[in-house]
Amino acid sequence: MGTFGKSIYLAKNGARVIIRDAEIKDAKELIDVNMNIAEEKIYMMREPDEALYTVEGEKNKIERYSNSEGCLYLAAEVNNKVTGYIDFQNGGLRRTKHAGSFSIYILKQWRQSGIGSMLLSSMINWAEENPLIEKITLAVFSTNENAQILYRKFGFTEEGRCPRDMKLSDGTYLDSVLMYKFVK
Repeated sequence: MGTFGKSIYLAKNGARVIIRDAEIKDAKELIDVNMNIAEEKIYMMREPDEALYTVEGEKNKIERYSNSEGCLYLAAEVNNKVTGYIDFQNGGLRRTKHAGSFSIYILKQWRQSGIGSMLLSSMINWAEENPLIEKITLAVFSTNENAQILYRKFGFTEEGRCPRDMKLSDGTYLDSVLMYKFVK
């Protein structure tokens, strides 16, 4: 159940978008997506110098996720290039296997193109079909209003906030907004 297959969509700009399982060959591009977003310094927990990804580590993650019934790793591809991804991981214990959290990353030039909706709907459809998964959760920066709008559009509800959860390098604080959606 750790696999999705492939779906084809059209982005708002008419580009052909393939949503598919992440593959070992994608490791470098997935890291590049992460590093590009880390350099923006506004959407990730990690500062750019803390984003210590390796191709081997990413390959291991892809393999681990594809072999786990409660994990999913999807890539968005446009013109044979990875433009974003979503990864979902459920809890590893019997009491937490029914729920999991996800992260979604989209290159800046592809935001507002519909790729976030494509990735999110694909993950939700997978979770609804997965007999193990009942609840999907996430944490998002309180300043990321576009992401919160997208999550609400897909039926996610705010579960709570973690005040001053993130401290930025300039000394300012951000809250984390916790959201959830039951799929069963």
